[in-house]
Amino acid sequence: MRDKKARIKTILAFGTVLIVVMVAWLLNQFDCSRDVLPNENTTINLYGEMHGYKEFYDIEFQEWKKFYDEGCRNLFIELPYFSAEFLNEWMKEDSDELIDKFFEEIKGSAGDNEYFYEFFHEIKEYCPETIFYGTDVGHLYNTTGVRYLRYLEENGLTDSEKYSLANENIQQGITYYESNDSARRESYMVSNFINAYERCGGGKIMGIYGSYHTDFHNSDVMVVKLKEKYGDRMSAVRVKTIAFEQMDEPYDFGFCITGVVFLLMLFVPNIMWTRKGKPIGYVESAKKENKVLLMFERIGQVIVSTSLVIFPALNPKVMVLDDGLYFEWKIIIWMMALTLMILYECYWMKYFKSSKTMKDYYSSFMGFPLAGATLPVMAVLLLGIYSENVIVICSAIILGIGHIGIHYMHKKEIKRNMDKFMI
Repeated sequence: MRDKKARIKTILAFGTVLIVVMVAWLLNQFDCSRDVLPNENTTINLYGEMHGYKEFYDIEFQEWKKFYDEGCRNLFIELPYFSAEFLNEWMKEDSDELIDKFFEEIKGSAGDNEYFYEFFHEIKEYCPETIFYGTDVGHLYNTTGVRYLRYLEENGLTDSEKYSLANENIQQGITYYESNDSARRESYMVSNFINAYERCGGGKIMGIYGSYHTDFHNSDVMVVKLKEKYGDRMSAVRVKTIAFEQMDEPYDFGFCITGVVFLLMLFVPNIMWTRKGKPIGYVESAKKENKVLLMFERIGQVIVSTSLVIFPALNPKVMVLDDGLYFEWKIIIWMMALTLMILYECYWMKYFKSSKTMKDYYSSFMGFPLAGATLPVMAVLLLGIYSENVIVICSAIILGIGHIGIHYMHKKEIKRNMDKFMI
């Protein structure tokens, strides 16, 4: 009966770990499906941002600089037509009068921040031939919009296409703010985008919009409607996705604080065990350990100890921004690894409070058999899965073969001795 309960606990323990890993993987895959990555046919490259963050503006500039260096000049942005046209005029001038006036008029909006201002100045300095295409509805129609119409009138352009487009954009703004209908706004953004893409002659362009407008999981937004028209020619990637990718590649070398913490959690109780915690009979029993398993254990210990310290990709990938904490769903795997290490510490506390027999040392804990070996090995394995680092995964497997194998052999020996005693 006791063995049956132990088996059930073991199944529940390992099953819980497996379910957590699978759920994390599925959630991460679902989240990744919000992005449609570019391919060889892609000409319309959209990026979805969270407004107001320097980290994202920096990435957007890096991406635009790549396109610009490849010969691309047309940058679509989530601004009204007339705002983008003022920016185009500013790009030709030596003073900042036009852009300063623009930022005065957007005070209090999501774009009212120094990083957005610096973003445009970087473009002007390093990508001076950039042409902005504003495809949003006519926000600030009664300030920037009216000012742009006056500017065209003063320059004798009342019969121009620019005047007509600006007027239409202003009417869109009036209609949108009267109805406050987000679906209407998305519809306007779609038609404005298509019109702008035709006016620029098609070809390769980059666009920057709020991530709401580029979310493929929302059938009502701009990107879904555009995808219906342009198909594989269009991609849309969240800037957040790129930010996480840039944090640490799986095999980048550096310093890993997670690895150091895990090693301390491994070494401290083992040092205490070496000094005053070895069970009676352990030294004699250790002399009989399988040499092959011992070799696997030693090699695994060296590789695990090294890889835990040198791969910063094992650290949790999180972004702390003003409005909260951002992370990838697969961080749940990292949290599961940490949980296993905490259970490992609890196992040691239980052992040090026990009679310190061989049976206590090779006991189960929270359903995990041979907890002193299985818990840390599984934790390292999960770190490898989380970071997608094959070296860490393989080192955990090598360590597991040796370390768990040796513990299993000792466990069998204890059982044989108990059976003899019972006889």
